[in-house]
Amino acid sequence: MAKNTFLIRAAVTGNASTAAFQQTEIDLGSYTNLGSSKPEVLRIHKVHFLFRNDSNQDMPSMGGDDVGSLIWQLCTQSQTDLVGLTDDSYVSGGGGAYRNPDTNGNPPTQTMEAFILPQDFVGGYVVAVPSLFLGVTQTADWTENANVEIILECTTEAMSKANAVSLAISQQ
Repeated sequence: MAKNTFLIRAAVTGNASTAAFQQTEIDLGSYTNLGSSKPEVLRIHKVHFLFRNDSNQDMPSMGGDDVGSLIWQLCTQSQTDLVGLTDDSYVSGGGGAYRNPDTNGNPPTQTMEAFILPQDFVGGYVVAVPSLFLGVTQTADWTENANVEIILECTTEAMSKANAVSLAISQQ
């Protein structure tokens, strides 16, 4: 019998003035449990995401005839900056280059985007860690901070203790 999926929501706000990496922790303590005799892990089936400004929830603006980037990532370990796809802690993420060709400051109308999402994999992505970390960086070309908001569509499932611990170690 198929399990019902549930949603986990999270958001992180970028910093347009400094372009510094920003991160928030997503507590999975009520979904993953490796310490019990019946360990459970979290399967992420889909990640839905949206980014918008932090003031009125519209698309963030940038200066006239300007280009900038915004990149977000979801990892199993805390980070101080963006990591690559080959990092064992990388779960999902994406971003792009955005351009406002207008002479006035406006939201961008031209983009080049790329994303790696759990729905790209057969069966989603299984995690066995107590927390995920949502991070974002945006270039200083933006005139407003961007909120990156995600919704994870998930299920929990049982796993042998040896396999769950091995999975958790491999994601660090």
